[in-house]
Amino acid sequence: MLFLTVVLLVLVREGSEVFGRSVGGHLSDEFAIDVTKLADSEALMTQVHMKDLAEAVHACGSMGFTDMKLHKLRNTSVTCNDGSPAGYYLRRSHGSKRWLLFLEGGWYCFDQASCRNRWANMPRNLMSSKGWPDRKKGSGILSPDPEENPYWWNANTVYVPYCSSDVWSGVSPRHDKDDFAFMGALILQEVLRDLLPLGLKNSKTLLLSGSSAGGTGVILNLDRSAEFLRREGSSVQVQGVADSGWFLDNKQYMPTECTETLSCAPTEAIRRGIQWWNGQVPERCARQYNKDEQWRCFFGYRAYPTLQAPLFVIQWLFDEAQMMVNNVGTPVDKEQWNYIHNLGVDLRKTLTNVTGVFAPACLAHTLITKSDWMTVQMKGVSLPNALHCWEQSTNKVDRPLRHNRHRKHREEAGPMADDPSSYANERKDRRREGKEGAKDVGSGDPVERAGRREGRRGRRRNRRNRRNRKQRSLLWGKVEPQEPTCVSQLVDSCPWPHCNPTCPKLRNPFTGEEMDFIPLMMELVGIDMNAIAEQMGMDPDDLVRMLTS
Repeated sequence: MLFLTVVLLVLVREGSEVFGRSVGGHLSDEFAIDVTKLADSEALMTQVHMKDLAEAVHACGSMGFTDMKLHKLRNTSVTCNDGSPAGYYLRRSHGSKRWLLFLEGGWYCFDQASCRNRWANMPRNLMSSKGWPDRKKGSGILSPDPEENPYWWNANTVYVPYCSSDVWSGVSPRHDKDDFAFMGALILQEVLRDLLPLGLKNSKTLLLSGSSAGGTGVILNLDRSAEFLRREGSSVQVQGVADSGWFLDNKQYMPTECTETLSCAPTEAIRRGIQWWNGQVPERCARQYNKDEQWRCFFGYRAYPTLQAPLFVIQWLFDEAQMMVNNVGTPVDKEQWNYIHNLGVDLRKTLTNVTGVFAPACLAHTLITKSDWMTVQMKGVSLPNALHCWEQSTNKVDRPLRHNRHRKHREEAGPMADDPSSYANERKDRRREGKEGAKDVGSGDPVERAGRREGRRGRRRNRRNRRNRKQRSLLWGKVEPQEPTCVSQLVDSCPWPHCNPTCPKLRNPFTGEEMDFIPLMMELVGIDMNAIAEQMGMDPDDLVRMLTS
């Protein structure tokens, strides 16, 4: 027994140090163990932090099953574009009550011609499940490695492939073999239905996330998914994370005919697509527009004010997909530079009232599933830290107050009750009244005096019990550290692409070399900074500094 105990102590010490560092010192609530008594034979274990032991054992078990496994939907009538069965990839984390569900992205098609072109030229797995592998690895927020993914590595992780080409909005079945089905909204609903008996129903939180078209899909389906889970009897809290899916419905730099997806103005593509897919939008947003204008709810800044479930927005200020559909092209003159600058300004304005946001001034597209997602920072804060801060603060808002009497007092007393001094004054008044009442009573009835004595004894007992509990907590190491101040609303203020020095490096398509934005533009298209500076009435050195600082 002694040998086994010593071995466990060594394992706990090593495991807690490794995983405590990897997870940033945050221990998962799912593994709290209340130990009040130990047998004599286990005396040496009294100094072991059982929470560390549980997490170390969980980590050792989960790290052996890092791949997500493919599952097809039980409801076979809900399909991909070509009629093949839709599905999802799942990595279970037994014991965890946190779920992370990710919606894949991959553009869209909006009419018969564009969908035929997509079928012929895009990867076939974006429209069919026939070639999906049995297993898939996750990176970024989907990674099971706590060093790469410090806060969600041990969540139950679900990856839903995108095979409906409808921005996760459609409810239109396939009518014949020459047609396409558009059932993105139904695919997500059936995935949730299949996950309920696997533990989702009794879980604490579901983080519904997605990138690109999947990010827009999160915005469109967030409230609907939360309502569906409530109808199914689940109390799980649903939160959303939209990565690179917050697009603008502005005018193109060079207007073009809407003949194919990558050059069609997003407003026209969505206007056509919502009818083609029988697309669904958030109910509260739909009420803001008549039937012909509900396509506007696909644009995040229009839908966000109507959402009831909390949403965190991740958006590059100079998103590559946005610039592509706006037909900006490589900036070689003053007009293009001005358009790009104004694009960042306009996007920044739409994020003003978003309470959870991470928006770096970079030229890129998608972030949360990239293995280097921790490197981009603003004010020294990385995306995982900002997202974790937002998630924790959102959970606190939804928790009931520990002392309901304070809430009742505020409701009855009105706005001035928020002043902390009002509580102190109220307590002083009660004590003063109590003393005056005691003087009035005098010697009083013996029964009343006995009742007062018993009340004083009870209060003394309560104070002793509180002191004892505090001392036991210190002995067992269960006192939680105070949470540091965190930031979850981060938007870059610098005005040009890649003015944030932590932006991802751009790659020269000819040499493969990683380069910063301005040197790459000068090498690829021979940008003459002297000519541009002259057009803008600036000194060339000042222009370069402005674009790179």
